[in-house]
Amino acid sequence: MKYTLDVKINTAEQKILGVARLKADSDIKLDFSVHNLKGLKVNGKTVDNAVQDHLVLSLQNNQETVIDYKARFNEDGANFIDKDNVFLTSGWYPQPDDLSEYTLFVTLPEDFIAVSESEYTTIQKQGRSKTFMFEFNHPLDSLHLAASNRYVQKKDRYKKIDIETYFFKEDAHFADTYLAHTKQYLAMYEKMLTPYPYRRFAIVENILPTGNSMPTFTLLGNQVVRLPFIVKTSLGHEILHQWFGNSVYIDFLSGNWAEGLTTYLSDHYYAALEGKGAAYRKQVLVDYHDYVHGDNVMPLIDFTSRHNKAQSAVGYGKGAMLFHGLYKLYGEAAFYAALKNFIRQNRFRQASWLDIQHAFEISTGEKLYTFFGDWLTRKNIPSLDVKNTRLYVAQGKLKLDFDLMQQGEPFPLKIPITLYTGKQKRTQWLKMKNSKENVSLLLDDPPNKVVLDENYDLMRSLAHEEMPPILADIMGKDKLIAVISSMERSTYQPLMDALGVKAIAYTTPDEITFDQIQKNSLLIAGYDNSVVKMLFGKQTVSKDGVHIKVYKNPYNASERIALLHTSEKKQAQTVQNKIAHYGKYTELVFINGRNTFKAIAESENGIKIFSRQEARAIKPDTLATIDDIIPQVVLSRIIYVGEIHDQFAHHMNQLKVIKKIHKAGYKMAVGMEMFQKPFQQVVDDYLAGRIDEPSFLKKTEYFSRWGYDYNLYKPIVDYLKQQHIPLVALNIDGDLTRKVAREGMYDLSDKQKKQLPSEMNFSNETYRKNLDRIFVGHHKQKDLKNFNYFLQAQMVWDEGMAESAYQFLVSHPAHKMIILAGNGHVRHKYGIPDRLYRRNHEPFTVVVQDEDIENGVADYVLLTTELEGKASPRLGVMVEEKDKQLVIIRVSKSGPADKAGLQKGDIIEMFAEKPIQSLGDLKIGLFYGNIGSTVKIKVKRGDKTIDKEIKLVDFERYPH
Repeated sequence: MKYTLDVKINTAEQKILGVARLKADSDIKLDFSVHNLKGLKVNGKTVDNAVQDHLVLSLQNNQETVIDYKARFNEDGANFIDKDNVFLTSGWYPQPDDLSEYTLFVTLPEDFIAVSESEYTTIQKQGRSKTFMFEFNHPLDSLHLAASNRYVQKKDRYKKIDIETYFFKEDAHFADTYLAHTKQYLAMYEKMLTPYPYRRFAIVENILPTGNSMPTFTLLGNQVVRLPFIVKTSLGHEILHQWFGNSVYIDFLSGNWAEGLTTYLSDHYYAALEGKGAAYRKQVLVDYHDYVHGDNVMPLIDFTSRHNKAQSAVGYGKGAMLFHGLYKLYGEAAFYAALKNFIRQNRFRQASWLDIQHAFEISTGEKLYTFFGDWLTRKNIPSLDVKNTRLYVAQGKLKLDFDLMQQGEPFPLKIPITLYTGKQKRTQWLKMKNSKENVSLLLDDPPNKVVLDENYDLMRSLAHEEMPPILADIMGKDKLIAVISSMERSTYQPLMDALGVKAIAYTTPDEITFDQIQKNSLLIAGYDNSVVKMLFGKQTVSKDGVHIKVYKNPYNASERIALLHTSEKKQAQTVQNKIAHYGKYTELVFINGRNTFKAIAESENGIKIFSRQEARAIKPDTLATIDDIIPQVVLSRIIYVGEIHDQFAHHMNQLKVIKKIHKAGYKMAVGMEMFQKPFQQVVDDYLAGRIDEPSFLKKTEYFSRWGYDYNLYKPIVDYLKQQHIPLVALNIDGDLTRKVAREGMYDLSDKQKKQLPSEMNFSNETYRKNLDRIFVGHHKQKDLKNFNYFLQAQMVWDEGMAESAYQFLVSHPAHKMIILAGNGHVRHKYGIPDRLYRRNHEPFTVVVQDEDIENGVADYVLLTTELEGKASPRLGVMVEEKDKQLVIIRVSKSGPADKAGLQKGDIIEMFAEKPIQSLGDLKIGLFYGNIGSTVKIKVKRGDKTIDKEIKLVDFERYPH
């Protein structure tokens, strides 16, 4: 159909008078959208049968039909007219539901410049007005008009293509940059696809916040034009639409394929050119995870246009990944051959997904009904998992076996697996047709890492480890809890509103429960907040501007916690309309509305199938000794020397380090995990000579609270006592950690809560994973059932020791400190070291002993030779403390107690002529006993008191 439209625009009155002349080359019935249009006349007769903004007309072959109308537009909606500008994008003329060949006449004041879809434009001046004629000699689905008396036009050419910019006077200096980049994009896409479909292309500035592409031009909002990155991203995207959407039109009744394809060949393609293609695809999957869930899940074929983040994640993101899947399956040559054929076969007609499928079937020679059927019509995406991984040698062959799982009805997939061996890597592809595939790979060399889809070539669900905590995680939630005092709520409300979460429940820092924390995503207002300190430690933040930081909820990997800070409500209001554009970031800072910092937290790439430490080569002749490393170690104020608790050699190494640093003349203290903070005064009294060693061991409850043979630590404590070196009891009260492990720290009494560290940071995921592995072994204890409580107890332990050390160092600024603790508290630095560093930011060195040599385990690893040590004697009994009595609950056969005639149920009252009321009392007696000697023991059996003699022996299989 030929469509001639003649409009006269009165900018002063914001009015349009229009005449549409229609001529079809056959009898046809058309439905016209006449939304916003008034005074409709068809062939001179007033129309009174327009129903719900639609007008249905039957056009006769080669007979002209004339529609007169008028309209008025103010600042509302997609259309805008004022004395300086005209922007008409929808509902401004009778628009048919079919393609037409348009000629547009527009009459405007003489100082206006106008742009519309056209390959030829002529201008005729008439007094104080001028008429623009826009000719577009191809079928077109809709018309758009941009006009202004503030435009500055600039022209250039690429080959035979006219390139133009229409920028407002204040932005005219951007023209050269836009023209130069336009040439580059045209050259790129003509090489990639087919010749540019038109004779001209224009970049047109708009006062409305748009970013649209129409045949022969793009309409960009003035705020968009000024952004420095637009020429490297959005401009190319809009130019590519000249091929996809603006010359091959979209059959919206069968879904919008153009946005996914254009995104893949523009935004994704530009990222890939910079080596960031995998990161771009991962962000697509992250966005899909954050925004597409529940009621907004939709199949790709139902996408027509985006009105929210979920639709964007489907139409743009999932659509782009569909084309990436085709590219990876069939290769570059077949992929671009299909697109070129698709363009040639569908120019200036409405094309559907079926037309794209047909083009790829021709190019690949394969039937693709299943591929397109799955990716277009299914609402879900693949969810993959790996289980039962095993590397082994069988019959001379090295094999890696694992089960590859897919939840729900399986998608037929070709899955990339990357194998790392030494410094080399290779990728192989696995076919998956079933919900479970038993995979067995024959290998030449042992891999140190195997990863599934690390470059994100599949549209799939992400594992928890792959997802960084980002603001979009919060914005995509249907509900969450805001933790904020009533006094601050007004100040923070603009930030709360900006996140777009439908249902926000409010509570205060004093009222929030642990159940709320572990089951929900949270917004916490204010970094200096009691809840924050017990989740992520004390936070430092400048007072100015707006700060946002997102964490994973340490108690629930599916939830997130966002910390918000604003110096004042005005600052929050300056970013209220900007935050939605920063969803991909973990941390953000805005000062006076301007973004000054942004960062994305690290996360794993791909699903880890297998990992093992690569074999390390050590040259024995070049290994350092303790003497060799001391000059470097003493440069740090804090030195950690780890241990395996029952190894005498480890404690001798610790003593050697202490002596070396002490003899070098440094003021120093030694912090020990083995003693608990409530007994610091007892420790001080012993080192000062005010009490003897037995009293020291009894009053510190050493044997009941620590339990390891005191012979292991006695040389260290003796040296500290002799040299008047402070010993700092680092450990927190064991009764408290045991209670937390079983009941959690949020249910402690107020008195008990005062014993907790003042701040704790649960954000280290590696720390959590390692504890999870430990918990699997510990939870067999009937009273250890909740991992989150176990995590809290370990955190109280490490944070408590870090805080004890910090308090001493603050009060003794001239001292160094050597910290003795189990390897598990210092390796990889995430136990005590990082937690003390968070408090004082002072340099430290970590030394562990007999740990696996792996990256980051410590600054130094001591490889020790076993050293024999004389341990305390044992009786060969199991005992239980009960009502200040020590009851024998088991006697080992043929052990010292058995030979002495002790029995189950006996109550030990005296040992070596010392009263016994606790296990600690007995262990002190054994500690001072000599192997081979005979000592007296008194037990109560029923109503009788029995005296026995028992010979002390060194028999390690006896518990006591």
